[in-house]
Amino acid sequence: MDKILEVCVDSNEASARREIVNLLQMSGCRVEVVNLPVCDYVVSDRCGVERKNVSDFVNSIKDGRLFSQAKVIAEAYDRPVLVLEGRLSRVFKRSRMLPSSIYGAMASLALDYGFSIVPTEDPDSTAVLIKRLAYREQTEENRPLQLRSLRRETPPHQQQLFLLAGLPNIGSILGEELLRHFDSPYRVFEEFVTAEISVSKSGKTRRLNGPLNEVKGVGPIIVENAQRLLTASFRELCGLGSED
Repeated sequence: MDKILEVCVDSNEASARREIVNLLQMSGCRVEVVNLPVCDYVVSDRCGVERKNVSDFVNSIKDGRLFSQAKVIAEAYDRPVLVLEGRLSRVFKRSRMLPSSIYGAMASLALDYGFSIVPTEDPDSTAVLIKRLAYREQTEENRPLQLRSLRRETPPHQQQLFLLAGLPNIGSILGEELLRHFDSPYRVFEEFVTAEISVSKSGKTRRLNGPLNEVKGVGPIIVENAQRLLTASFRELCGLGSED
């Protein structure tokens, strides 16, 4: 009997690219949608995959996201992969960025951060590639699927980011924004636990009150999910009952 391949997909990526999830499932892969703190797909204990379409790739160079993301992924996975989806030639025509700058960023990803950069034309091609990566790692190399991996030499500030990125719907980008705003994980957790959400008289509108409202990307749903996780009883969640 053939081994069933497993792929973990970040919840935000799954929402944005549902067609890739569907294609993976139709091809026989077991897909688990979870909150991945540092990349879009995981296929083994050493291979994390970040997918970017060509426009987002260029924009991430401009706003500085690319290399901060690359650093975190490279610290978590020994074999990081960047899937570059779409045609760069189209971006060259629309973007004011020089081709040499774009290729220079690719060179840095490969040489400074150890990324393998694989181009794909569309979501169909991306799904095929991810399945092949899973096959190589899980079948040929017999490597286990592992969601989170943090090297011992990871600096403390990256460990803080790793900790926050484990909360529901908070990835590395939003986690970094929260740390920049509140300075420490303790303060972030404190704000999540004590945050209040007001509801309009009609019950149709909810509003987040307090300092968290100042952080772009944080809304009532994210806060409620974090509060449930941070305040729930571990024993009850495990079905162990309460202590006498």
